Amino acid sequence: MASSRVVVVGGGVSGLAAAYRIRETARRRGLSVEITLLESRPGVGGKIGSVREEGFLCETGPNGFLDNEPATLRLVDDLGLRDRLLRSRDVSRRRFLVRDGRLVEMHMHPVRFLRSPLLSRRAKLRMALEFFVRARRDGADESVGDFGRRRLGREFTEVMLDSMVSGIYAGDVDRLSVAAAFPKIVDLEREYGGLFRGLLGKQKERRRARRAAKAAAGESAAAETATGPSTGGTMPAKVEAGPGGVLHSFREGMGEAITALRDSLGPIVRCASPVAQIEAGPPHRLHLAEGDVVEADAIVLTAPAPASAQLLRGVADEAAAALAEIPVVGVHVVCLGFRHDQIAADTEAFGVLIPRKEGLRTLGAIFSSGTFEGRAPRGFTLLTCMIGGRHDPAADALDDEDLRAQVLSDMRPLLGLSGEPIFVRVFRWARGIPQYELGHLERVRRAREDVAQIDGIFLGGNAVAGVSFNHCIAHAETLGRQVCDHLATVGEDRAEEAAR
Repeated sequence: MASSRVVVVGGGVSGLAAAYRIRETARRRGLSVEITLLESRPGVGGKIGSVREEGFLCETGPNGFLDNEPATLRLVDDLGLRDRLLRSRDVSRRRFLVRDGRLVEMHMHPVRFLRSPLLSRRAKLRMALEFFVRARRDGADESVGDFGRRRLGREFTEVMLDSMVSGIYAGDVDRLSVAAAFPKIVDLEREYGGLFRGLLGKQKERRRARRAAKAAAGESAAAETATGPSTGGTMPAKVEAGPGGVLHSFREGMGEAITALRDSLGPIVRCASPVAQIEAGPPHRLHLAEGDVVEADAIVLTAPAPASAQLLRGVADEAAAALAEIPVVGVHVVCLGFRHDQIAADTEAFGVLIPRKEGLRTLGAIFSSGTFEGRAPRGFTLLTCMIGGRHDPAADALDDEDLRAQVLSDMRPLLGLSGEPIFVRVFRWARGIPQYELGHLERVRRAREDVAQIDGIFLGGNAVAGVSFNHCIAHAETLGRQVCDHLATVGEDRAEEAAR
C-alpha cells in the first residue's frame, strides 16, 4: 500500500514538534507515512535559538520553559535531552518591578507582599476586597485590563497586570482578551466565584490530593512488603514541579531542543522552501516559490498567522480572514554584557518588568546570568532586554544601534550601569508575538471550523495553540493524533478502492 503524505509548513518549534509527533504516532499505529517539513527561511527554529559568543550565551527568543507541562517533559525524554536539562538558579525566584523609577522586589509571600512598597495602602485594601466582588457570569469577552480593574482595582492593574502582559505578550492590557491570554484566571472566577476564593480552593484540593497520595503510598508499601517489589527496574528521575512549575532550559540554551528535533527529523526538513500557494485536493498540492509542486494527503500549517492566512486564501476564505485578523507585534532582543563592577543593582535574580506608566520604552530585562549557570564568563553579567510590542510599533524602524542606545538609556538609571557594555548582540523579530486580543477565541473557532470542512488541513502554531514553548509542544501531540486519525481513514478508503 502506498504511503500517506504529510506536509508541515513552518519550521519553528511548533512545526518541528508536530512533524516529530506525527512520525512517532504513525510508527506506533503502524501507518506508512512520508513527511516533509517546508521552512521558508534558511534555518529552522523560528524565534528560538541560542548563540554563544565571547563566553556569553544569548537566547534569540524564549529563555526557558516551566517544567509543569507533561508533553514537554515527554519530548525531552524522547529526544534524549534529560541529562541536558538545566534548572534555573534558586536566586531566580526573586523578581523585580520598576516603581517610581526604582527597582522593587516582588514578594510572592502574602505578608511580605503586603509590606512591600509595590502598591499603595489603598490599592492593597482594594485587592483585599476582591473576595467580595461578584463573579461575572454572562460569558462575554473581557480585556485583561477590565477584568483586573473589576476584581483587583485600577492600581494593581496598571502596575502588576500591565507589566505581566508586557513581559509575556508585549501587549496592551486593554486589548488582550483575558479568556484567551490567561484562561486559568477566568476559570478561577467561574469555578470558585473569585480569584482569592479560587486560590484557597486549589490549596485545599492539593492538600486532599497529597493526603490521598500518602495513603495510597502507604498501602502500596505494605503490599510490597508482603508480596515483594512489583518491578525489577528503577524509574528514571523526573523533574519535580511546584504548583507553577520551575523554570528550566538546557546547558547550551533553548537552541538545544531545536537542534535535537532537526537532527532527529533529518532529510524530512527542507529549508529555504517557501510555499507560494495551496491548491485543495485530494490530493492537496503545495506550489513552492522555486517552482516545485508537492502533493499531500494532509497539510499542517504552523507558520505565523499572516503567512498561514495568505496560503488559505481561495482554499478556506473564512479561516484566512480570521487568521489575518490576529495582530502580530514586533519584539526585539538586546543582549548586553557588563563586568560585575559596572552594575550597581542586584542582578542575582530573574529580572525586572517595567509597567508602561513608568514612561520607558524597554519592556523589561532578564538577568540571564542570574537565572541560569553558564550564561556569562566569570566576573561578568548578561542582561537580555526586550523592546517593542503593541504600544511601541515605532521600535521596528530603529536600527540595531538605536535599539542598543534606547535600551541603555532606559536601563542605566535603573540598574546603575557605568561605562559601555563589553558585549552587545541584537536579535530583531518584526513578527514577534501574536496578540490574543478581544475576540481571539472566536477568530480561532472560525478558522478551525472553516478548515475542518476541507479534509486533511490542520492548524497549528503559536497564533492558535498558545504563545509559550510548552503550549506549542503540547499542541504538537494533539496534532500528531489528529493527523494520524485522518491518515488512517485515508488508508481505509484506499484499501476499499483497491478491493473494488
